[in-house]
Amino acid sequence: MIRLFSTIPHVAIVLLSVSALALGACGDEEKGDAKKSANALTDFYYTSWKAPSADWEVRKVRPGKESDVTVEAKVVTKTLTKKIMERSRMEQMEIARMVCPDYTDKIWTKIEKKHSVGVVLSGSGGHIINALCKRP
Repeated sequence: MIRLFSTIPHVAIVLLSVSALALGACGDEEKGDAKKSANALTDFYYTSWKAPSADWEVRKVRPGKESDVTVEAKVVTKTLTKKIMERSRMEQMEIARMVCPDYTDKIWTKIEKKHSVGVVLSGSGGHIINALCKRP
């Protein structure tokens, strides 16, 4: 009887370790899927995206920590940055969403439905606002 109880903690540790590895593998798979979505969006921004004006740039598209993709965009002129900063936060979010692909764009078929696409908009003076793209 004593022998049985001395092995139970070891069995519990092994089971917990296996469970942790299995859960960690799930996160890696989602990260890989997010990377595929980020790569598809990168191709979109370099080949098909029409900037609202010459003052806009997409600097980087990267997979996020979980199942999301982040688009880093910048307004490069001080004049436009100032105009955006004078707007309300809601208006700034709508302005940031101008970076997002249109609802009708075929790129959405290449992005996993579980992935959110976020925009980090900065200007000549630094960070302006974060916004989420609206999916079709």
